[in-house]
Amino acid sequence: AAEHNGFKAVVSTQSTGVLSRAFCSEPISYAIGEIRPELRPTLAHWVEFMEFWMDHCSTNGLSVIALDEVNHRVAGAFIVRELMMMPDEFVALYKTEGHPLTPFLHLLWDFDAAATKLKPELTDEGKAVDLWMLGVHPDYRGNKIANHMMGAVLPLIKKAGYKYGTIEATSAFTSKAAEHNGFTKLYEMKVCDWLWKGEPLYTNAKPPHGTWAFWVKELYD
Repeated sequence: AAEHNGFKAVVSTQSTGVLSRAFCSEPISYAIGEIRPELRPTLAHWVEFMEFWMDHCSTNGLSVIALDEVNHRVAGAFIVRELMMMPDEFVALYKTEGHPLTPFLHLLWDFDAAATKLKPELTDEGKAVDLWMLGVHPDYRGNKIANHMMGAVLPLIKKAGYKYGTIEATSAFTSKAAEHNGFTKLYEMKVCDWLWKGEPLYTNAKPPHGTWAFWVKELYD
């Protein structure tokens, strides 16, 4: 049992690291650092973000990892949450003034609210999950690991009885992957039009990024 728990702890730590490093280059939150350096999240900020989710996502039977069994390393991680699941402590932290991810989370919450308003059924308990965070370690990129993890996650969601899978695509690459996997675009937002304290904030995303899209896939009729 101790050996098993130790393995789980190592996998969780490595998965957190893989996801956090991947999101350091998230297009919107990275680009803002060029005009507002204090708002560019560091690796430590993303680790803090991910740690809120690891217990829930590693035990819900919906998330997957890609494991290098030879070198005992996590090559990729894909965590899935129930769409409306949002820990109170998480919400409280990102309502804190001065945290670099506070405006980013408020943008995300406004984006989700606008999208789910178009399809209220998504907010019903037990109806939808969010394909929340995907990352591949730089040493393993170029091996279609993200595609394989997507292929592994979708059957798990369907088997668990959820009707919808959703993706919040904050990059053009994620939108391309969503479309490739049969998701339908429900809503999109140009982030340069979103207002933070009455003023546009995320105005300098590099093309082809800058438009967020909310994608939905119906898993059964």
